[in-house]
Amino acid sequence: MALTDIEIINKFKLKPKDRILDVGGSMKQHTDIKIDTLVDILHPSESHMGSQKLYAKKFVRLDLNTDIFPFEDNEFDFCICTHTIEDLLYPFLALKEMSRVAKRGYLVTPSFGNDIIFSHVDITNWLTGIRRVPGISHHKWLFYQKQEIVQIIPKNYPLLYSSEFQYSNWIGEEEFEYYWEKEIKWNEINDLDFRIIITKYRDFVKRNKSKLKRTGPVAVYLDNPYFYLKEIAKFFLKKGYGFTNK
Repeated sequence: MALTDIEIINKFKLKPKDRILDVGGSMKQHTDIKIDTLVDILHPSESHMGSQKLYAKKFVRLDLNTDIFPFEDNEFDFCICTHTIEDLLYPFLALKEMSRVAKRGYLVTPSFGNDIIFSHVDITNWLTGIRRVPGISHHKWLFYQKQEIVQIIPKNYPLLYSSEFQYSNWIGEEEFEYYWEKEIKWNEINDLDFRIIITKYRDFVKRNKSKLKRTGPVAVYLDNPYFYLKEIAKFFLKKGYGFTNK
């Protein structure tokens, strides 16, 4: 479980005078931490999850996939980036820029295991039809740590839909957490050779066999009747992200 704002302050000994950068936090701001600058492509007031006021001192609009951060080297004492880089088409520029502009920081993504297990049946979330998906459907990367280096591997949906990887329960950690000083050390596992991706997925399953569970086929739309009734009720009551976007 990722740290709360108060736990972040205490664990990393953040001081009131520290300049803190929040990368990609518009959807869920760190309201108990004194954020100097928030960078994101959307202002908190533009969030599809509901308009929010800006709690940070400043907001800078950036496309984290392509934009160089408009800050000096080591301008910030601490950088927070939670549940952002897994969404990016190209997260490596943002990782490089965080390393450049901040002296140290805290990075959080969903854990590898948590983001590959299949959800319960869902027909309302984005109004794209009834389906079960591995993890969160818009995530593009999976993360794990080997020694002090973050391993970053493409989240390949066709591979996860294959029978070998149809898992529906994960009893390990929910989130991947990484504290860094001076620089974020990462290794991109490229998908040009698909055999490498398959091998990495198999290695993860082998290391975590006791934490991954199967409950039958997941690529077909069979689930506990409770979840069908729940989704039908949401559909008729027009509840869910797909409806709130209207």
